[in-house]
Amino acid sequence: MKTNLLISALILCIISANGQSKNYKYGVTAGVYIQQYNGNLGNSFFKFNTVCFAGISANFGLYLNKSFDLNLGGSVGQFGYCQTEADANRVVSLKQRCPGCTNRLGMGELRAFMVSGNIALKYKFANNIFLKENSKLAPYMYLGMGINSLTDNMGRHCVNEGTHLSINAGLGIKYNITERLNIGYNIGLGCFMTKKVYYTNSIASEDTYQDTEDKKMEKRKDMYMQNTLFLGFNF
Repeated sequence: MKTNLLISALILCIISANGQSKNYKYGVTAGVYIQQYNGNLGNSFFKFNTVCFAGISANFGLYLNKSFDLNLGGSVGQFGYCQTEADANRVVSLKQRCPGCTNRLGMGELRAFMVSGNIALKYKFANNIFLKENSKLAPYMYLGMGINSLTDNMGRHCVNEGTHLSINAGLGIKYNITERLNIGYNIGLGCFMTKKVYYTNSIASEDTYQDTEDKKMEKRKDMYMQNTLFLGFNF
């Protein structure tokens, strides 16, 4: 009984101890992430036994008020999707394959180098409404937009190179070691809005004819997910 009371008291002390505050209105974070793909090629979200691609990220945050921050961020890393055995045996029309993967049944694979920049509005739950503003544990969520530059790594002309706009959203939690130093975890999603990431024969030939299956694939958006561990500093 005494042990349970002691543990409960320690938890309350941790949650209520000083963390990030309006005294330090700027914050920077740096982290490493694993990036995964979901789209016409397949889905690797939360499938950590498949091939994952890594990268690094950094963010700058501006304190607006106790509930909101404005964040500017960037990341650099590999982006793509590797076929599973089931993917390789899919029957896909020639138009839906990339120019460098016409000798396969499936659509092929995607490997690109991606440089991203984004702006987002972050909502903080440690805002004296859900949790105390100086809480050690500080969960949050955010919504914003990103600009992503993709270049072809494979040399098979399977990447629709250039700039792609995305809608970005995510959530995370940080632990304020001190009022100025913190560590945390973030899961972020990006949905490409303007054009396809995978460069198909249909795009290359500017073929406007689409059958039913092609239309279904055209409507589906390419997405990416980043699982990030980060270290932050407030000043």
